[in-house]
Amino acid sequence: MLFLLLLGLVLNEASGAPQEPSCSWNKCADWSKDDNIINVHIVPHTHDDLGWIKTVDQYYFGSKPDLVPVGVQYIYNTVIDEVSKHPDRRFSFAETGFLSRWMSTHNDADKHRLQKLVKSGQIEMIGGGWVQHDEAAAHYVDIIDQMELGLHKLDRLFGECGHAQTAWQIDPFGHSRETANLFALMGYSSLFFARVHYLEKAARLKNKSLEFVWNTSDDLKTKILTGAFYQDNYGPPEGFCFDALCGDDPIIENEDMEGYNLPEKLKLFEAHVKKQASFLRTKHVMLLMGSDFQYTNANAWYTNLDKLIEHVNANPSLGLRLFYSTPTCYVKGLSEASPQLTTKDDDFFPYASSNHSFWTGYFTSRPSFKGMIREASAMLQLVRQLNVLAAEGTENDAEVERMQRASALAQHHDAVTGTAKENVTRDYERRLAAGMKDGESVLHDALSHLSTKKGSTSTLPRQIRCELRNETVCEPIRDLSTFTVTVFNPRGHTMKETIRIPYFSRNAVVLDGKKQTVESQITKTFQNQVQTVQTRAPFELTFPVKVSPLGFSTYFISNSTTRSSTKVTHPIKTSLLTDEDETFIENKLIRVNFDKSGLVSTVLDKTSNVTYPLKQEFLYYEGFDIKNEQTSGAYVFRPKDNTEKRPAAAAKIELSKGSLTQEARQLFNPWISQVIRVTENSKDVEFVWTVGPLPADMNITKDFITRYSFGVKSASSFYTDSNGRQMMKRTRNAHPSFAYENTEPIAANYYPITTVVLLRDETTQATVLNDRSQGASSPFDGVLDVMVHRRSFFDDHWGVEEPLNEPGVDGRGLIVTGTHVVQIGPVKGASDRARIGQHAVFHKPEVTFAAFDGKVDEYITNFETSFSGLRADLPSHAHLLTLAKWSGKKIILRLEHIFQISEDDSISTPVSVDLRTLFTTINVTAKKEVLLAGIREPTTARQDYSDEMVIALHPMEIRTFILDTE
Repeated sequence: MLFLLLLGLVLNEASGAPQEPSCSWNKCADWSKDDNIINVHIVPHTHDDLGWIKTVDQYYFGSKPDLVPVGVQYIYNTVIDEVSKHPDRRFSFAETGFLSRWMSTHNDADKHRLQKLVKSGQIEMIGGGWVQHDEAAAHYVDIIDQMELGLHKLDRLFGECGHAQTAWQIDPFGHSRETANLFALMGYSSLFFARVHYLEKAARLKNKSLEFVWNTSDDLKTKILTGAFYQDNYGPPEGFCFDALCGDDPIIENEDMEGYNLPEKLKLFEAHVKKQASFLRTKHVMLLMGSDFQYTNANAWYTNLDKLIEHVNANPSLGLRLFYSTPTCYVKGLSEASPQLTTKDDDFFPYASSNHSFWTGYFTSRPSFKGMIREASAMLQLVRQLNVLAAEGTENDAEVERMQRASALAQHHDAVTGTAKENVTRDYERRLAAGMKDGESVLHDALSHLSTKKGSTSTLPRQIRCELRNETVCEPIRDLSTFTVTVFNPRGHTMKETIRIPYFSRNAVVLDGKKQTVESQITKTFQNQVQTVQTRAPFELTFPVKVSPLGFSTYFISNSTTRSSTKVTHPIKTSLLTDEDETFIENKLIRVNFDKSGLVSTVLDKTSNVTYPLKQEFLYYEGFDIKNEQTSGAYVFRPKDNTEKRPAAAAKIELSKGSLTQEARQLFNPWISQVIRVTENSKDVEFVWTVGPLPADMNITKDFITRYSFGVKSASSFYTDSNGRQMMKRTRNAHPSFAYENTEPIAANYYPITTVVLLRDETTQATVLNDRSQGASSPFDGVLDVMVHRRSFFDDHWGVEEPLNEPGVDGRGLIVTGTHVVQIGPVKGASDRARIGQHAVFHKPEVTFAAFDGKVDEYITNFETSFSGLRADLPSHAHLLTLAKWSGKKIILRLEHIFQISEDDSISTPVSVDLRTLFTTINVTAKKEVLLAGIREPTTARQDYSDEMVIALHPMEIRTFILDTE
């Protein structure tokens, strides 16, 4: 194993500016340099979930004490009181979302007390994000956004002393390489967490590698000092929990008092510290003194910790030196000791707490909520862009921030994971829905400003989003004979796509902004009585759109019955097929063939005349449900017998063939249906699945999957994305960091996919793009399984105390609709196609509707029907990641190179972007490069070209700028 000599790790090396001497990392306690003395860093902290058993506000105020008798507001109050009593006392706060609530509910005097303690070094802000985000299900865009939101808040409150140095991910259920990479790019000096696969934990204890250097990107050569905690949690040693929620005795130091226990406490403490130290490579030990929602009564903690420190230090024979500390001061001591540390290149998925407890179910739990989070995130990016591009005419900063806060909250490791109680999940959903309603208002105001022509006195018709458009529901246009459709493009490249909208007429005329007729197609909606929403439109209207980068295009829809109007395309109904039936859907590029069971059988690439095997089917596992053993639940996936069940052997199928799209509609049974679609000018095959309500027969847990079988010789390997960015190689029944034990052959081979999973051999690549976070596996060569739905009737005993039994809108059980985009073809060019597809699925076109009187000429006279926020498309390798207001007239811009070096020699090359001529409505006058979160500056200025406003992007690089504008 490789080793690194960690020499002189300099805290905050990426900040550029010198630190104020009073920040916590410059006020560390004096530790012993004696090799015979163990330095014990006592780190008081609290871990406060922004929702789990209770909602975020219930946790903050202390409501519903019958569930959990805690209130985060009291934690802040009592910690501030107690830390203020002695200058040696320290405390570490992590979640900025709760800090923001506390600041908004307290007076200036209280706020100044907290600010004084932070700026004097007694309180350290660690982590710094709005939440401690999940690392399996969170998209990298959302991770960056929620970290930016939290760190920007800390910067405004505390200046340099609010710039968190230590990344603090102590509760998420597994850890991704890309999250660690993002932390490194933000300038963090270290990362700590608690949960590690039980076999990897044993291996790390054995070779003293709990602390290591994590190589986080092959492309960027980034790395970060990382520490996994000695205990399997983030709490204090046994016997030393002094919180109101604990049951440990206090330290009684007076021999004359009943219960005198000082000698026993010191002996127990000494034994723990020396055992922990035996697994470390330095004479520094970090003890976490605190846990979930602790320090509601901080006095009990500090009274006992003061005694512990006093009496241990008064007994030099113990060989221990105790002092209050913080995680960053611990890192400083570790760095000073310069140990040889091992390195790691892979990640920490899947997480298993024991041989039958694999936390791989939460990759998919609450699939509708996961889809809603993705939709809200994509909309947030567009809203932030338009709020900048139309800044002169809109004042929507408050709406944008509410939307950003709702999205950030949803990244919490008990939110996007689907592991909170049902009522808490509903609270997250209400906040997201309110945020998207705010976003709709911003879209309208921005469109009004950008489209209203100079001199016009007309008012833009009110723009409305249809949240259930993917379910063919849009009540606001039901009774309209004419209306406008405005399509927004959040990408940095011209978008040419075919969109589908709910429609209520048998005839349609579609005009673009130049009054040219646009080809369109009306298709009868696929109806499955059990799954169909009553308000579903009877038809879908499909038409191609072209939208400039960061722009919009408006189209005019009329149900006119003129000769040129589009008529309904009627589906071809079939029952079960026979061997003689030749059933297919196609476009000019590909043909998708179906076998007699109604399932996909092959895909013909017409351009190369190559036929690729492809079979797709639905299966499910029955969950383990034996009392008093590990069951399958919100967190854990544990099949009963590792054998998948087939809910239907064949599908009834009907075909709908039009000029723009062709569809095969499959009905497997009342609770499984699917539309398989090909669209003009695309080789992608779209699988739109609708599953649910999963049957509750005999209360049998069901973990439901879709299986794609390709003819790829994948040699036990497959690839999953890490938070939507770098790809991770996975090998069935193996792990690069420890000796694999095959105790759960199905669950142990599931990995999180945020945007993509793929297989490849020497000639062919098969890719599945997903529209929400899910779990995926490859149980056999050439096969990809993706879990799409779950329903359990037993709690899995990891704290939520509630089965994952979502009632859905009518109490029958959750019905979920989602999309997979399947790509299959030659290896050459496949990475390019997949990467672009990932971003296309995430940054879907946003669509708004508005009532319209049918007077197209009058509309065009008063309003622009198209707009571009960029002067030209970005280079194909480049992606505009963030465009948002920062402060005053400053904006924050993030640009990224979306390819890895290893993916394609022709596309994995640097590209350049001229910031001065980038935008159409923004005049950029100056730039300042900052690290990823937007707070710190790099240690050295970088200039790629003679013109400092022209910047270069290298593979996988994200560059962040604060731009001055006028």
